[in-house]
Amino acid sequence: MRNNSKNISSNWQIKAGAIMSYIGIIVNMIAGMVYTPWIIRNIGQSGYGLFTLASSLISMFMVDFGISAAVSKFLAQYITRGENERIGNFLGIVYKLYLILDIIILAIFSVVYLNVESIYANLSADEIATFKVIFIIIAVYNLIAFPFITLSGILTAYEKFFQLKLCNIINKIGTVISTIIALLLGGGLFALVFINVFWNLITIGIKLWIVLRDTSAEVNFSYWNKAELKELFSFSVWATVISIMSRLVFNIMPSILAAVSGAKAAALFGIASTLEGYVFTFSDAINGMFLPRTVRVSYSSEREKNLLGLMIRVGRINLSIVGLIVIGFGVAGVEFIRLWLGEGYTVVYICTMIMILPDLIYCPQQIGRTTLIAENKINYQAYIYIFVCIINIVVALLLSPKLGVLGAGIAIGTTYTLRLILMTFVFHKVLKLNMKKFFYECHVKMFIPLVGTTVIGAFLFLFTASKGWIVFFCKCGIVVIVYAILMWFMAWNKSEKELVLGTVKSLQRKIAK
Repeated sequence: MRNNSKNISSNWQIKAGAIMSYIGIIVNMIAGMVYTPWIIRNIGQSGYGLFTLASSLISMFMVDFGISAAVSKFLAQYITRGENERIGNFLGIVYKLYLILDIIILAIFSVVYLNVESIYANLSADEIATFKVIFIIIAVYNLIAFPFITLSGILTAYEKFFQLKLCNIINKIGTVISTIIALLLGGGLFALVFINVFWNLITIGIKLWIVLRDTSAEVNFSYWNKAELKELFSFSVWATVISIMSRLVFNIMPSILAAVSGAKAAALFGIASTLEGYVFTFSDAINGMFLPRTVRVSYSSEREKNLLGLMIRVGRINLSIVGLIVIGFGVAGVEFIRLWLGEGYTVVYICTMIMILPDLIYCPQQIGRTTLIAENKINYQAYIYIFVCIINIVVALLLSPKLGVLGAGIAIGTTYTLRLILMTFVFHKVLKLNMKKFFYECHVKMFIPLVGTTVIGAFLFLFTASKGWIVFFCKCGIVVIVYAILMWFMAWNKSEKELVLGTVKSLQRKIAK
């Protein structure tokens, strides 16, 4: 009875957390497209540039070396085994490490601060003075907040996804509203900085309160164990490698394009990269939410059978979401970019499509990647990410001089396809998962609705031109309806239909209140 109640609570947390994730993504997208340009107009490009410069410089050194991911993984493992004492011991080691890292980062920040004039020689004297003040404020905040990164990992391990995602939404909405009020009242750059710091500290306080109230996590500050420290470092190093390699695939591309193809190609790639980021963020919204459940399944008696079943269930849900997004952009992307940016950006559409197509397979395989984390086998993923990152750079250097931004898109698309093949091999050989059955249950059974929606959507957008956003969104609505109908009658099973109906009814009740 207790297990059944726990599963119901877990299912609710995942469903509610997913809904809050999508709300948060929409809020961030609106903020990015409307709110950010408005801020720039109010505080000026120079002021916003200094704020961005200080934030990005500090974030370069605020790498937690995979420790936050380790917190989620190991705590979920201890919770599954019922080893509550080890939770406090583990957190004791983690917080000691964060204290050491904080001291090291403080030393780095001090050196940077004392050499700001040399590092940013092109800034004016007034800009240097302003930058120093911003740098101190953001640096002090980050040093205070750094150890509290673990709070998100603790909430994830205890499956408090709704509370975690709600905190993020409160942070964003609070920051936006406060900033708008402050700027309308005549506030400037420093108001923007203080508001961001204030709401981030409020969010930390709320998360800490939830951890203390809703979890049994306690910290044993006196505990120290070299063997556990070694295990933590072993996992954290590989997690850090994966994180760095994932970022490097995209972050290095503007530099390559600027060097071999020019600034215009780098700017076009920036647009394509932003669009790809939105697509991936939507597709990857529930990533991490299944870690605790995956850990439990990994320790079950019928591991392979239960893991494959979970991977198929989550994979079909993910494919339903990412399928709509990729197909939607595929049929509506040209028109969207024309309405958004104007004529002459077709290459951005092509580049974006090449980069997002692999998501149709990558995102549904989420449980496979989560299992590598749960079973401490992420070194395989790290090896693959290092290899494909090198391939990405080589292909980009070969293609970009002649093809420009398109060459960069092909490089990333090729890299992601190679990554898919290698990761699928790891899931099959290392995790012993039946990947043929996975692809049959997910992609083969959903193939007709995916292709059908693509064909109908393509005809709709090819033969009816949009002169404005209203007609465009109406056509997008038709594509969504067609997709839902085809999925309902040709792909979704009973439990997936119940999930859709349950989510719709839940939203209706929330709206009615």
